Amino acid sequence: MKRIFLNITLLCTLAGMFSSCSKKIEESYQNPEKISDGSLSKLLTGMYLNKRIHPSYWDYYTFIMPTLSLYTQTVATGPGNQMYVANPDYGENRWVDFYAGFKGDDNDLNYNGPGILSNYREMQLTLGKMSADQQQKNLVYLKCAEVLVYDQAAQMIDLWGDIPFSQAGGLNTPDRFIKDPAYDDAKTLYSTIIANLKALNTYFDTVTVASEVKSELTGSDILLKGDLVAWQRYANSLRLRLLMRTSNVDETTAKTEVTAMLSDANAYPLVANNAQNVLFRESPTAVRSDLADVFRDYSFAPEYLLNTVMVDNADPRVEVLWDADDENGFKGFPYNGSVGDIEDARRLYAVYDTATFMYNDNIPGVIITASEVSFLKAEANERWGLGDAAAEYTNGIKQSIEFYYGINQSAIKKQGVTFTRAALTSPTATAIDAYLAKPAIAYAGTQTEKLQKIWLQKWEHFFVLQTNQSWAEIRRTDYPALQFATVSNATAPKPPVRLLYPSTEKLYNAENYSKVAAKDTRDTKIFWDVK
Repeated sequence: MKRIFLNITLLCTLAGMFSSCSKKIEESYQNPEKISDGSLSKLLTGMYLNKRIHPSYWDYYTFIMPTLSLYTQTVATGPGNQMYVANPDYGENRWVDFYAGFKGDDNDLNYNGPGILSNYREMQLTLGKMSADQQQKNLVYLKCAEVLVYDQAAQMIDLWGDIPFSQAGGLNTPDRFIKDPAYDDAKTLYSTIIANLKALNTYFDTVTVASEVKSELTGSDILLKGDLVAWQRYANSLRLRLLMRTSNVDETTAKTEVTAMLSDANAYPLVANNAQNVLFRESPTAVRSDLADVFRDYSFAPEYLLNTVMVDNADPRVEVLWDADDENGFKGFPYNGSVGDIEDARRLYAVYDTATFMYNDNIPGVIITASEVSFLKAEANERWGLGDAAAEYTNGIKQSIEFYYGINQSAIKKQGVTFTRAALTSPTATAIDAYLAKPAIAYAGTQTEKLQKIWLQKWEHFFVLQTNQSWAEIRRTDYPALQFATVSNATAPKPPVRLLYPSTEKLYNAENYSKVAAKDTRDTKIFWDVK
């Protein structure tokens, strides 16, 4: 953690660095109409450039594909004795990016960006230096940042459990946390986040933003362009996600709060269609996806997802997610296939679609989608009788199909690539209805069977673009019940249920780490994982 603190000190100069680090970012995202102190707007812009928010080669190649996608079986890989051992260095990178972000030698702020939490603490410090009147005017920047911080903090909990939060990132604040930060209890912090998101719903619903601040916010808010209704939908949709994630460990609270949300759409607006999705959208002149090598090296489709879930049911998403092999067509790599099979030069398996993924510089960073919200509502409705579960389930599938075809149709071809392929035409309503009528897909059966269909479709929708959410949901629901290759490693024979803390925590935050050390095992479940 001391290493993190050292990096946090770099944030002291962040405002100045953002003004000169990238002409492209200035041109694309800075509004020429400035208020007296523009650092809050620049800090907000910088937060989005963290490489765990926008699609980055590093995040996908070192963390998402070899770890989370492996554990969720949305990528195929050859077996090996270490396959279920998460690379500790790459796990530490993920940890550090939440706290401190870029290091001193990582000077490409377009790619790396500052740490989520340290950037937020710097925003708190900047706001605190303003007059009372200016604080009231500029508080909206901090409130937008809070939603993003809570989202990322919840993801950190989902990966590790207890994390330093309330005392973390404060080296540059007036209070200066002299001691190394204690770990917040995961369940308590989750509850705090859920409560604070409810307060943010009220804030976004009632705040009046000064015209000069609104102008600046519109230019600096890469994510939602200063649309506070969109921020309200994001906060509420995130809160719905977290409430449902805790619904097996505290069903009474989850049911009460979710019922209140779903019974009053005006008071608690949610992401309801793909036009309202919360996405980090690429800009051809500033930030582009750089995932070609990722989808080239982690290329094969997994057998269960492609063959059993999709092809066997004539899923309309097959064509937009995968490229067929010339010899074997849409065939996925088996979970227990050999290294020799995966290294076969003939490459006899389907791969990630070239136009949608491999050579597309316009893959969005996916934060919240309408499809996920529909599946969350479907589960709540089915379990607690709150509404039409079948309608929400159907909406979720239709929204997912539209979402992925939208990525294909909005593709920006990777620079230097010469291949050409016309955008795919969206499936017809007839084709979608035929898919929805398939026995394995149709919303019918016992309540358990219906819930499993909801969870399976949500897993498919998350795909490789939201494997952090996918892994959390698989652990929460124990569905789909995936089969994994057997390996000769007594300490790691299967995927873990949480990641191990970085070694630097044991070294530099030893006193506080000692208090959570007993939980630091690969088999210690996150508090919401009680099935």
